[in-house]
Amino acid sequence: MRTSKVDSTPIMPPMVKRRRYQRGWVETEGAKGRKQYVGRWRADDGSKPKIVLGYVSEMSLSEARTRIEAHVRGLGSRPASADHVTFRDYWTLSFKPRRRVRWSEPTEAGYDQYMNAYLLPTFGDVRIRDIEAQHVAALFDKLCRDHTRSVVQKVWTLLRAILEDAVDDIVGKNPMRRVPMPKTKFPKKPALETELVPKILKAVEGEPRNSAILHIGIFCAMRPRAVFGLRWNLFFGDHFVIRDSAWKGKLLEDHKVGERRVFIPPATRAAILRWREACKHAKPGDLMFASKKGNPLIADNFRKRVLAKLQEDLKLDMPLTFQVLRRSHATRNQKTPKDAQAHLGHKTLAMTLGIYAQAIPESVREMVERDERETLEQKDPATSAEQAKR
Repeated sequence: MRTSKVDSTPIMPPMVKRRRYQRGWVETEGAKGRKQYVGRWRADDGSKPKIVLGYVSEMSLSEARTRIEAHVRGLGSRPASADHVTFRDYWTLSFKPRRRVRWSEPTEAGYDQYMNAYLLPTFGDVRIRDIEAQHVAALFDKLCRDHTRSVVQKVWTLLRAILEDAVDDIVGKNPMRRVPMPKTKFPKKPALETELVPKILKAVEGEPRNSAILHIGIFCAMRPRAVFGLRWNLFFGDHFVIRDSAWKGKLLEDHKVGERRVFIPPATRAAILRWREACKHAKPGDLMFASKKGNPLIADNFRKRVLAKLQEDLKLDMPLTFQVLRRSHATRNQKTPKDAQAHLGHKTLAMTLGIYAQAIPESVREMVERDERETLEQKDPATSAEQAKR
């Protein structure tokens, strides 16, 4: 090292001042169970903007660091660096953070499931501007061979929305505009024969809780997340008010925008009242169907422990699920489609315009009461034949 002529103090080489955090850094935010990795970087104006990278439970810290570096290198300097943005980066750093504000927790989990199962394995590491129509067609050609219409349509809708969102910023046009909607396998839609319903209810008549749940599933035709989100103060004798929902043992309060009323026919009402007499937690704010810990019952557990056992005991040739119960109700009442639509809670023009809380039409009451009465009056063919001989 050189020394000066005045003294022997070493002359240090000039230091190169490096900008700290020029590739961004990672922090964590959120409560336990919902903790997220958040990426930050120093912008040219001195600010420190942030972007959500993903849940701690779903990625490693090194992966989070890789994503924030990609963001700073790519999306943070558009349009010059937009060429480097992969499909995975766009989903994680741009599309999902902006859209999730309108998603519920179950909706987000469903999208993540479809992304991880179908789209990210195919397009994850591909630059989004390199995705072309033939690549999309090849993906759906494969999906159509192995999956039913519902899966293919959901993947189609999600991919189209992501690519359309990237138009103008990264890609010039959506490659899916040139790919027609593929033909798919016709989905199986089993429905219970009417004479099977009394047998199912008779098999659980000694179990007040299960009897009440099955009555609601069969005649109120409610989805499991609505059934297990019910509280006693939303039971008004002849109808429920649907406000909350349950998902994986969690109560999602005020999950629905507005309210929906569901009419309860007499025999179903009686089954619910029998359960209330036997229920240990029947205060107004308590859940109607809670676990021992006080949480909502988990729909998958109920299906495996109760519905699957009933299916096996009764030797049914179709799965016994809440979806089958809803479809069976619609099938039995297809002569009054408008009333069935109102009872099942499907979308209508009135709901689209923001009118959610409506009085139950008298015709709907008549339809539901008639359905319950006629279904429960069904006789076993073997018993009828025996009585005829006598």
